Amino acid sequence: MSAGDGVSLNGDDVVDMDPVDTAKEMTVVDAEGTHLESTWNPIKAALPGPGTFGHGLLGLKFNTRTSGPDASIRPAADGVPQFYHNISAAGTQLVKAYLAHDAEAAGYILVQLS
Repeated sequence: MSAGDGVSLNGDDVVDMDPVDTAKEMTVVDAEGTHLESTWNPIKAALPGPGTFGHGLLGLKFNTRTSGPDASIRPAADGVPQFYHNISAAGTQLVKAYLAHDAEAAGYILVQLS
């Protein structure tokens, strides 16, 4: 780690965080989850149901070969927005923990210096 890697900002090889910027980015991540959800739901509603693509022999073959992926992709896509919300919530908690430990360390240093 070094000052140029964005992890150790002051070059002391200890992880640093800009809590204000990090908290803002967690808001952006959460908003992206909301955007994905509002974008995906109309698309999902407009998609033909599983096994209904095409007709005749070609359609039957296509439906047979795509039924497994279709059954796994749709529910997985439903979970993506929540993943973003969860990442945002976890990141927000990490910012709070970082600030709490930073304050605790600063208090400890002040006691040592007095």
